[in-house]
Amino acid sequence: MFEHIVAAIDDDTIRRGRVIDATRELATALKTPRVVITHILEIERPVAGRPTAVVASTTPVALEDEEMAKAIVDDAVRTLRNAGVEATGVVREGGGQTAKELLDLVEENDADLIVIGDRGVHLTNLLLGNVAHRIVHGAPCPVLLVR
Repeated sequence: MFEHIVAAIDDDTIRRGRVIDATRELATALKTPRVVITHILEIERPVAGRPTAVVASTTPVALEDEEMAKAIVDDAVRTLRNAGVEATGVVREGGGQTAKELLDLVEENDADLIVIGDRGVHLTNLLLGNVAHRIVHGAPCPVLLVR
């Protein structure tokens, strides 16, 4: 049924562990041939003339450490491979559009399932929407939202 899973992880240890565990269990049970573990970096792209808290220019500002992102993706890939799951890892810049970048990756990899963690419900998410909400509503395939 599911032949290619894209699992998105972030820097929250508990949420990341839950996503990796769910992905491993699914991939093992379904004998899924391919899993892509991804982390979309939080990047702020300042608007010209609008100062940010970090720098007043049009230069993108990394809000996360790329090396740390690569390390958590590599660790997740290693965990899955040790469980007998064929896995690869991808780190990408979100450019302020994390959901869009993830959905682009899903399309590029012809994924038929997305596994993501949920940050929970907060007032700002209800007003503005969160990444998980955007993915659930924009995905071309089923989404497993891990809590």
